[in-house]
Amino acid sequence: MVERSFGKVLVISAHPLAGDVGAGGFVCKCVDDGVETYLAVMSSGEKGIPEITPRELGPLREKEQRAAAEVLGVTDVFFLGFQDTEILDIMPTRLKLVEIIRGVRPDIILTHSEMDTHPDHKATAAATFAAAMYSSLPSVEAGSKPPHLVKSVFTYGLPGYTVGFVPEIYLDITGVIERKIKAISCYKTTIEHLGWPIERWADTWLLQDRLYGSSSGVRFAEGFRSFWSSHLGRRALSKFEI
Repeated sequence: MVERSFGKVLVISAHPLAGDVGAGGFVCKCVDDGVETYLAVMSSGEKGIPEITPRELGPLREKEQRAAAEVLGVTDVFFLGFQDTEILDIMPTRLKLVEIIRGVRPDIILTHSEMDTHPDHKATAAATFAAAMYSSLPSVEAGSKPPHLVKSVFTYGLPGYTVGFVPEIYLDITGVIERKIKAISCYKTTIEHLGWPIERWADTWLLQDRLYGSSSGVRFAEGFRSFWSSHLGRRALSKFEI
């Protein structure tokens, strides 16, 4: 079980697959513990395979993301409609995320690291950090839902994109690793384009989980860092719990 004091989780990623790789095990454990877990995907990743037109690829990757989310147990998936390679941390992006946050009303949010080298990932992280704060402010108008205070925001790393990412929190996902493998194996279009056997595909994306596992005494682990989110600031603890 996930030790928690929260009831809803929202994972935000720039493209399909990213949230599954960075936080798929966390999602599985939350779902098993009865936590409503949602996924918001900024774009359809429609420009990821040059040989397939964006118009053709977008629906394929959305379908694959929905299949992966079903494997993980995600309550619902939202595609925000931004263009692949054109995600920017600007006010319309932030407000769209505020609208999603106020609609879902999550206690915690997980998203890309600000250290990520992919421009879309980095912009998604920055826009999410801002939106998590804005969502609690009545003066920020976005959609019809009332303001909502996000308790915490956490970031995840991705193999090959966040080399300097050092987790503050390690989560043992050994018990749910087969579900995570099944989820990331849903992306048949990309796997077939690469011409890789499914084992190589899975090993590539699980490299980070093995590394974090060896760093924390288990077989597979996901790693996260905390990011201050609300306008209330960090809160002092009354005592340490060990």
